[in-house]
Amino acid sequence: MKRIIVIVSLILSLSVVVFAKEKSFTGRLIFIGKDYIEVKHGKTEKIFYIQEKSVIMKNNTNVSFADLEACQVVKINYIAGDNKLFITKCEIVKESDCK
Repeated sequence: MKRIIVIVSLILSLSVVVFAKEKSFTGRLIFIGKDYIEVKHGKTEKIFYIQEKSVIMKNNTNVSFADLEACQVVKINYIAGDNKLFITKCEIVKESDCK
């Protein structure tokens, strides 16, 4: 019986990872960490983690993580996993206006 429960729980956890749907969030970039960014829209603040597969774009061209600045408006496409939100694509929508 224990084996069945373990197998079912493994299948359920793996299906969450495999069938994870990509979601999006648009907001103002308020903090840039070593491997994450914090984005705010209204009262909602979310932390998104950079991964090797993350793509950062500006004007339909790929740019680097170093091109992100505070106060830029960004659109984040992300997936959830391991209690974290991982960026698949980050698009800079509007340049920083707090310089």
